Amino acid sequence: MGEYDSIGKTIVVYAQVGKAKANHRVELDTGFLRPKSFSLPSKIVYLGDVATHTLVHLEHPETPHFNEQPHFNEQRWSFGTQSGDLRVAITSRSYWGFGLFNSGYLNRIEFKGSPSSYARLMFDLSASLSHRPWEFAHSAAATRFLSKQKSDVSLKSNELAWKKGLEMARAVFEEHLFGLEEQGKLVEKRLSQTQESDSQNKDKALLSIDSAHYDLEIARGALADGNAPAFERALARAEAHFIEADPESGSDSFSTSEEDIPQGHVLTYDAVEDEIAFVDLTGDDEEE
Repeated sequence: MGEYDSIGKTIVVYAQVGKAKANHRVELDTGFLRPKSFSLPSKIVYLGDVATHTLVHLEHPETPHFNEQPHFNEQRWSFGTQSGDLRVAITSRSYWGFGLFNSGYLNRIEFKGSPSSYARLMFDLSASLSHRPWEFAHSAAATRFLSKQKSDVSLKSNELAWKKGLEMARAVFEEHLFGLEEQGKLVEKRLSQTQESDSQNKDKALLSIDSAHYDLEIARGALADGNAPAFERALARAEAHFIEADPESGSDSFSTSEEDIPQGHVLTYDAVEDEIAFVDLTGDDEEE
């Protein structure tokens, strides 16, 4: 089952690279990742879709630092970054075709942190790529490459490691969904016990209940599609409607709107790498 440490806080998986373009550079003096417009001495680096999407889905990543900078082969590199308690290290290697084709590259991804944090990132990454990361374009060559790694890794064990992470993330999402459904049932029960003299407010509350159930359906559909940000936004709206309908909460105790709901990165399956701009987190004074 992939590569794990004894307490499950480190996992290593391998991913097939799909697309790669020269959209980034590595600053020679510092080894930091920079945008392609960076003007100080730097080298071109081909990150590829796997690494780029990983950075997009990290909430507040530190500027990635390359401990192995690209040289003649601009797609051979290794970098690390930190986002909260989650540490991510990615290494790019060719495994087929002498490094002449993007399809001949894979990424070794090491996650260090809580299982819930890296499972969520694996879920987002898998959903946003245009291919399944554990399916390699050249399976025989990938098998030979993985057999030479320090740990006992195979195509099957790597696939199982990916799927275990995805199942773990989905279980967390489903738990949140179930919890909100149970909360809604309690609200409906309290609402049914209100006095008829409150009929006007009760009618308004019933409309909120209907809206909550509608958003719960939206959340279920988003989860089925693997769209975690849309799932979370729908869940937040449903929770807001349940609170509005709850007789035990004052009408002014909670208010929300679309602007209040956190917006995530919604990526389509046909997203191309040059549409995903990496935000350089360093200040302009570092470039001077």
